[in-house]
Amino acid sequence: MPVIAPVRLALVCALALPALALAGDRVGPETCKACHPAAYARWRAGPHARARESLPEKSREDRRCLSCHAPDAADGISGVSCEACHGPGELYAASYVMRDPELSHALGLVDPGEKTCGACHTESTPSLERFDAKRKMPLIEHWVDERKGR
Repeated sequence: MPVIAPVRLALVCALALPALALAGDRVGPETCKACHPAAYARWRAGPHARARESLPEKSREDRRCLSCHAPDAADGISGVSCEACHGPGELYAASYVMRDPELSHALGLVDPGEKTCGACHTESTPSLERFDAKRKMPLIEHWVDERKGR
């Protein structure tokens, strides 16, 4: 029997590797909108959807700026989209996966928090005021209405 365990492990790894290779794939905000219309509308009306356009024209193609203002630009996604904060959705976007919180998180769904915001909102970020996550998070809150069933 001990020989079967390494064979089984090798088989599991061989089957899992193609899925792991896709783990970085983005599905785009329109895919998220299908199941999360209220969250999408809130995002669309907020500053993150227009983050790239908020840059001066000369900076809209600068990789240093795009790393925060349009981190998924290489995938054709402008602004700071759902997946910039929640992780690439290729593996967790399916509705049957999203209905299972444990599975969706195991497949890459991230619940962003202050550290996630802090990756871009830093002390060196050009801004008129210091970033205060506790004050700013409610401004982009887009999940409460859906969880209440509205």
